[in-house]
Amino acid sequence: MSVFINGIGAITPQGCFPSEDFLKEMNIFDPGWLTVIEPEYRNFIKPVPLRRMSKIIKMGLTSALMCLNDAKIENPDVIITATGLGAVEDTDKFLDNLTDDNESLLNPTPFIQSTHNTVAARIAIETGCRNYNMTYVHKNAAFEQALLDAFLKIENREYGNILVGGTEEMTEANYILKMNVDLWKEDVCSSELMKNNFTKGTIAGEGSVFFNLSQDKDNGSYAELKSTKTLYKLPFGLNEALVDFLTSAQLTPEDIDVVLLGINGNMEEDFIYDTANELFKNSSLAWYKHLCGEYETSSAFAMLIALCVLKNQKIPEVVKLNNIPAKEIKNVLIYQQRFNRNHSFTILSKC
Repeated sequence: MSVFINGIGAITPQGCFPSEDFLKEMNIFDPGWLTVIEPEYRNFIKPVPLRRMSKIIKMGLTSALMCLNDAKIENPDVIITATGLGAVEDTDKFLDNLTDDNESLLNPTPFIQSTHNTVAARIAIETGCRNYNMTYVHKNAAFEQALLDAFLKIENREYGNILVGGTEEMTEANYILKMNVDLWKEDVCSSELMKNNFTKGTIAGEGSVFFNLSQDKDNGSYAELKSTKTLYKLPFGLNEALVDFLTSAQLTPEDIDVVLLGINGNMEEDFIYDTANELFKNSSLAWYKHLCGEYETSSAFAMLIALCVLKNQKIPEVVKLNNIPAKEIKNVLIYQQRFNRNHSFTILSKC
């Protein structure tokens, strides 16, 4: 059975989606992390509960509601979310209160909202969805695992439409912690990330992107989700893994019109993509992490870019890596990895 993507909702460092201004020009960030451009949350969430929500809950709930509005659906059959770190802000608050108050008189709200599945639970409460509700926490493979779960549920005819998304926030404490272990570059702005790929580290980011997956195609469908797969520490070469994945989707490297790569400017990671460049030498190559930063579920942002490319039949200038034109964009491959451990592949096709 075919799986179609009929709705998108996103809050990103490049603005919100749906929006006519999305990616018309690149928002450039100074050294530091790429923060999301937040919408007016009061247009989506009632004032009383809004006051009690941390940033990740507001982002997750709002982007999910934006997605449902885009798909013209009020209540999804299933809610599946992905996150690498969960509610970092509330976790920090709870731990700070624990030490500051000597483990007494603690406010329970940060603890309750610090669990990884808080966003999915909040969406379920808001939409009245009482069905399957799952959160995947698998570092940089979390979103692909959530996407695979949704894909299989529709393919097996268990549910008709599924809300799936990835949400991540960055806090100052978390940023400083990772800076101390050289995960982030110093004094490099987002537009110069590729120019500094001879040094260690990358640029931090955050964002929340949701999609509505359905067994039914309609006039507003963005694309068909063809296949997705994650491999841990490639058991064989990257080219072999890519060809094997494409073969399982009944495609060849020549069928791929655009390859969207998870290049992040880190010299310890980016060399791995050179192999993919050789395999897809006749395809249009693009990248995306200079637009959203590096975070655990950034591949959800990549999928947003891929869907825009398929829907508009145009590759934005800000993501191009080469000038090979694609007369008609039928298939887009997303490939991303981190430290040569979790490798993920996703194919989206024009519908």
